[in-house]
Amino acid sequence: MLDGIRANAQSWGVKLAFGIIIVVFVFWGIGSYSGPKGLVASVNGRNITEVEFQRAYAMMEDNVRRSIPNVTSEMLESFQLEQRVLQSLMQEKLIEDEAERAGLTISPYELRAALEQLPFFQKDGKFDADTYREVLSKNHITPRQFETDQAKSMLPAKLQRLVTAGAYVDPSAVKAIFDYAAERRRVDYILFPASAHMDKAAPSDEEVAKTYEAQSANFTVPPSVNVEFIRLDPAVMGDPASISDADLRAAYDARKNQFTEEEKIHARHILVRVPANAPEADVKKAEEQIKALEARIRGGEDFAEVARSGQDGTAEQGGDLGWFTAGQMVPEFSKAAFALKDGEVSAPVRTQFGFHLIKKEEHKPAVTHSFDEVKDSLRTQLATEAAGRGLEEKADVVLAQALAGKSMDEAARAASVAAVKAESTGLISAEELGQKLDIRDSDVQTILAAASGTVLDSAVPSGNALLVVKVLESKPQSVKPLEEVRPLIVEFLTRQKAAEMAMDDARKARAAFQNGKPAEGAEIKTSEPFGRDGNIADLIADPALAQAAFAVPQVSDAWLNDPYRVQDGAVLARVSAIEAPSEDEWKAAAQDMQARMTNDRANLVYQVYLTQLGSQAKVKMYNSPLLAKTNK
Repeated sequence: MLDGIRANAQSWGVKLAFGIIIVVFVFWGIGSYSGPKGLVASVNGRNITEVEFQRAYAMMEDNVRRSIPNVTSEMLESFQLEQRVLQSLMQEKLIEDEAERAGLTISPYELRAALEQLPFFQKDGKFDADTYREVLSKNHITPRQFETDQAKSMLPAKLQRLVTAGAYVDPSAVKAIFDYAAERRRVDYILFPASAHMDKAAPSDEEVAKTYEAQSANFTVPPSVNVEFIRLDPAVMGDPASISDADLRAAYDARKNQFTEEEKIHARHILVRVPANAPEADVKKAEEQIKALEARIRGGEDFAEVARSGQDGTAEQGGDLGWFTAGQMVPEFSKAAFALKDGEVSAPVRTQFGFHLIKKEEHKPAVTHSFDEVKDSLRTQLATEAAGRGLEEKADVVLAQALAGKSMDEAARAASVAAVKAESTGLISAEELGQKLDIRDSDVQTILAAASGTVLDSAVPSGNALLVVKVLESKPQSVKPLEEVRPLIVEFLTRQKAAEMAMDDARKARAAFQNGKPAEGAEIKTSEPFGRDGNIADLIADPALAQAAFAVPQVSDAWLNDPYRVQDGAVLARVSAIEAPSEDEWKAAAQDMQARMTNDRANLVYQVYLTQLGSQAKVKMYNSPLLAKTNK
């Protein structure tokens, strides 16, 4: 689960699949330096450790395998994952350094807003504090650790917003591009149907055989496997009845802080930004603005409505900060907020972010849940923990019995986990196997490579559980026999040959035009309007037809020289109408297009900015076994 959370935040695989801004560091080929053990590189004095490199590489490789289930070692080699990982880690360090230099931080309410959006911590579509603590606890990480990591991962986006704040595209340029892109055209056309040739276009046996041989990859059946497995899950194996009342009471006393909820308040705020080190004139201006907003509220205006003019991410929600404890906000803010009565609005409060007005909506006092309230869930928790502590030993016993030739159920009984029954997957693909067992792609590949009857020599992690796996049947990748796919090939070749005959008909007709005009009686139809994307809905034509039509400067009686393929054969065509987009179309698209082009400009600005930073960075490469492959 935690890997999933981190993957969601860092998205190595997504970055690889869709492209990311990678700083061009000018260090390749400068050689390596002998440095401290365990370091891969450093950027402006910020170290990249071997542990960081290994974790990032494993995550990237796992995401590649997840995106491309049948990826080969050769393909992985061609992706140059080591270089990509190293470049990305170096970019992270560079951004950290630049963010620190610029004094950028993630505020508590920015962090809270981000956490509330993560699906792992939601219940019934909303953030749930108990779920949050439970998920982190199961993954052996404290809220402080996770929140520190999350805030760190949010800095790049904040830096990008700062750098690209002035990105701008002239609206007239946007309009000109829209007019060009949204223009539509129609063509007159004469159809030469392929259907007229289907009865005489059947392929020979030799043609079918050649096509089968040449396109065998299209008839490939991916590998599949049927496995039997024992799932050793602490949540299932734990026996609450084995936990004595004395142990239960002792655990409650030792973990009492786990069952204590700090005082919380629900509040709204309005922020007028001004940096802590801002000139006095700017501070005075911000103070005047916050006092003007305070006067509106004291005058009877709704706080939430006034808050919509605030200057942070909560403004759209009427300044709603949700529930928080004192430690989740900066001290000045917390002191003022917790001192308020329910429904009371504070005087302006100065923090490092600027001036705030705070309205306390309601509060929840601190509470410690009693032993009786939590004893059932605690008993289950202790039983699960106890089962988890002996999990690897149980897995080893089951595995030893299975390797010795015992059935999976017999192996389970020998390990005193008789309540756990063997399951089988049935014959399924690699992707289905990974989903059904909830295992890593690398383990999927290990299972696929194993022969039928093989018991894997080590247990396979699956969430908080361990799996002992036996391969019942393994089918390698294969090609369907010719006779099975013959009808498909025959149909394909017949349609292909008939289409070629229709193209010949069109060429002959074009050559016979008199004075550039078709023969009398030729049936001329007109297409629906189409755009530059080449999609002519009623013709389903080769995109080259649309390209040729848009290359013609104006409507003309002249026919295009070449015929073009369409779904039902071939056509001869000429441009019969040019239609500019309407004003209503422009009004509907203008805002979104302006935003997209501005975003593209901002990305370009940021890319140039990072590239410049990278060229100025002080980079050191250290001697490390991890880089042996990278520097080949």
